[in-house]
Amino acid sequence: MKNTLLLLFTILTNVVSSAQDSKATPPYEATQYVQNIIQELNIPDETFDKMRGKDNIIQVKLFLNDKGEVTKASIPKDEFELEALIVPIIKQLPNFNPAIVDGTAKASLYNLSFVINEYNYYKAVRYKATPINGMKKFSEKVSNNFYITDQERSNLSVAKTKTTLDIAIDFIIEKDGSVSNFKMVDPELEYFQKRIMQAVKRAAKKWIPATINGSPVRTKFTYTLTIRVDFHSLNI
Repeated sequence: MKNTLLLLFTILTNVVSSAQDSKATPPYEATQYVQNIIQELNIPDETFDKMRGKDNIIQVKLFLNDKGEVTKASIPKDEFELEALIVPIIKQLPNFNPAIVDGTAKASLYNLSFVINEYNYYKAVRYKATPINGMKKFSEKVSNNFYITDQERSNLSVAKTKTTLDIAIDFIIEKDGSVSNFKMVDPELEYFQKRIMQAVKRAAKKWIPATINGSPVRTKFTYTLTIRVDFHSLNI
């Protein structure tokens, strides 16, 4: 009986100890942490040109102390020499939640991996990009250049319950005012991507790029086109 109690005590002690152990984690959601890094990046144009057309995986080794502070960081395979740009940004972000071992905060190694590509490399800015012909004329031209057949409307399940449908598309506005990397916000509406992409391009040949401190920057823009899909008004 004594041995059984001792065994149970040992098991319970190990369970409690394991419950107190945890790995280091970012100060907030990991996706937001990575987004904050990317938005602060200022990759030289000649470097980013080499990164275009593919997903560039960035692997950063972070050495954390028992307070969660990043004491050292490195990018072992730094093909595009981004370490000097990324590490200072990381050190300015809030501390990690430190690793816990047996209830005590410990120093640890954290491997941070993320992707930089043409779609996610853009900046959050105060002065947003605008169509060179103004947003009102741009919206009018998009509506005039976009079409949807009655048959297509009838195939939309939303047409039986709603009178309108929002078709939203994301795209990147480059520093020179050109547009690229179109992507539908709702994957179920990808059928319309080519059509609305052409409508957007025809509506504004050029954009006035967003700026930070007077300098043009690459940004993401989301445009939403609202169309009528009232099932009862269809002529089919």
